[in-house]
Amino acid sequence: MGIESFRRAAGRGNREPRFEWFGDQLEPTLLLRQRLSYRLDMIASLRRHLGEGISGLASVDSDMRADDEVLQPFQVSHLAGHSIAMALDALGTLELILRDPSGSLRIPLFGVYPVARQALEASAMGLWVVGPASPAVRRTRALRAQIQEAREESRLVAAFLEDRPKDMPEKRKYKARQRQEQATKSERVDRIVDVAKVAQLDVKEVRNGVQSMRALLDEVDELHPTPEASLRAVWQYLSGLAHPSQLRAIQASDLQLTDTSEPGISHARMTAKEEIVLLSLDVALTLMGDLLDVVAKRALNPAVRWMRADLGTPPGWRLSQ
Repeated sequence: MGIESFRRAAGRGNREPRFEWFGDQLEPTLLLRQRLSYRLDMIASLRRHLGEGISGLASVDSDMRADDEVLQPFQVSHLAGHSIAMALDALGTLELILRDPSGSLRIPLFGVYPVARQALEASAMGLWVVGPASPAVRRTRALRAQIQEAREESRLVAAFLEDRPKDMPEKRKYKARQRQEQATKSERVDRIVDVAKVAQLDVKEVRNGVQSMRALLDEVDELHPTPEASLRAVWQYLSGLAHPSQLRAIQASDLQLTDTSEPGISHARMTAKEEIVLLSLDVALTLMGDLLDVVAKRALNPAVRWMRADLGTPPGWRLSQ
């Protein structure tokens, strides 16, 4: 059932109830709207569950605490907590976008997709690091993520300090001083590599950083496959909608063509294809749920798991007779 899970905090000896799908008997458009609305209820449930964040994420004697102690000051728990926080913020933004103040749905043409992609990427990064059972793999990936951030930060600073044709002489001198200062600063990459050496990790692999989001998503998909398509395929689709791609925009929209006064020319009216919005929410929520499950396991912190006990039965499902 994918994200439409009926996970509950069952009492001792209680058997999980069985559900059956009867959505095929319902009016498709109404059911689709109900399922979209239910996803927003799920986001609200997540926000209530996580509140202002998770303090003391990694318990004593947990795998995550051991990872933290080996890698400090580049703790795995910090990366995991940040991934959760960023994914939750993106999901909360989706709720703001899609939920009209009156309580009804409002679906923009394209604005939902960049935010869904952010939620997907944040959860995927956390899963990529904390997911492997091997401590060496988790620690190596955590430092690879840190290396990548350090390099991208250096590139960002360099881009801001580039001379521009309209810069006045004083501005150019200031930028030159800043560039010199940046060049003489202690490299964050070197500190990360030192931690890798002490932790007896493969330094060459750590230095690789995170080469591409595509490769990262493929590795996440091996352990946490999404039901509809590969995680990378969904991400690529959302990425095309985050940029002004005409072809992808047409694919993700319902088109109504009407004739105009000019022969051979029609007027096209585009409206959001709600099935694609539902897919985006499903993948983002599925990854977030998986991330919380894995973090709870690695951190020996069952309170992190999202039990969804405050949610009713999803539309189109009912208790088996």
